[in-house]
Amino acid sequence: MRTRLIGLLAAGVMFLGVATAAAPNVSAAAAGATCTFVGSKVVGSSGGRYYNYAVTVRMANLTSSASRITTTLSGRFNTTYAVGATVARNSTVTKRKTFSAPRGTTFTVTSCTQSF
Repeated sequence: MRTRLIGLLAAGVMFLGVATAAAPNVSAAAAGATCTFVGSKVVGSSGGRYYNYAVTVRMANLTSSASRITTTLSGRFNTTYAVGATVARNSTVTKRKTFSAPRGTTFTVTSCTQSF
């Protein structure tokens, strides 16, 4: 069991309440913005099939003006989740948002959009 949990942590997967390690190489870039999935952890349980996951995303604005960046994450059963923030010019923000998702959900960045 321990070997399995270590393997899941290395893969950046949330499984049965075990927090993930940072996964800085899972990213999507669009129009000068970079979105990176940093990690997730279970913050509570409903006692059923769904857990509350605190998902952390890093968003960077590499342009010379402030913009709104929205990161779209995918989960189980073709479910998508959105994290958005207004990011100052040439800066980075780390945003955490809580989602209710089925137990064992793996979050990955599928797109990043930027609007000025």
